[in-house]
Amino acid sequence: MKEFGYIPTDSEHFVIKQGRIKFKAGRYYLTCLVEQAELPKLALTGEPIGIDLGLKEFAILNDGTLYPNQNKSSRVRRIRKRLRRLQRKLSRQYHALKARRQKEGKSATDFNLAKTQLKVQRLYQRLTRIQADYQNKIIAAVVRTKPQWVALEDLNVKGMMKNRHLAKAVSYQGFYNFRIKLVSKCQQLGIPVHLTNRLEPTSKLCHQCGHKKVDLQLKDRVYECQNCDYTEDRDINAALNIRDTENFELAY
Repeated sequence: MKEFGYIPTDSEHFVIKQGRIKFKAGRYYLTCLVEQAELPKLALTGEPIGIDLGLKEFAILNDGTLYPNQNKSSRVRRIRKRLRRLQRKLSRQYHALKARRQKEGKSATDFNLAKTQLKVQRLYQRLTRIQADYQNKIIAAVVRTKPQWVALEDLNVKGMMKNRHLAKAVSYQGFYNFRIKLVSKCQQLGIPVHLTNRLEPTSKLCHQCGHKKVDLQLKDRVYECQNCDYTEDRDINAALNIRDTENFELAY
């Protein structure tokens, strides 16, 4: 690179065919197209895994492993609070610049506006990287167990976004990005991915006897079957149903 000179790469297992440099939010990003030999398929000796994605917790596995919602962490809340403050400042600066240009014409400068804009872009990038890192760690932990298959629900994210009370929380979670990354990694390692039909009532079905609890509400955090007295955390029960259902499609 002209600005930084030679950048060393560990290209032992792949060949770089071409690359593209992007400048975004004050940082340089290098995107490479590489040629790589097909990785050997894993011996899938682990138990199948069902993943229930949600808003209260990001992901719950059928064995009870819980991955908290990162958007509720103090770190992310602090960044979002700062971002909201800067966005209000940016709006004020934009309207002030508009008024100045009507009086002064082209001589009115927008240096301060550009500075604030860069700060906003950097905070957006920081939030994106935090989310990507968290999701990558979850996926790495899942595939490390070499499961016979991984199952997750084919969520109707677009439909969930229509609920104005949930739209912001759903958009912050990045469910679709998680699914794309998980499917890509599993395909690379030869792990089948089951996408449970979105109409399957995984939360309402009893994993023990298959009875459907029609009156289950969102506030009910424990699933209690009226038919066989089976009791379990509602998210773990849903993850078990997602893992074992036959109403699914293969992701690849």
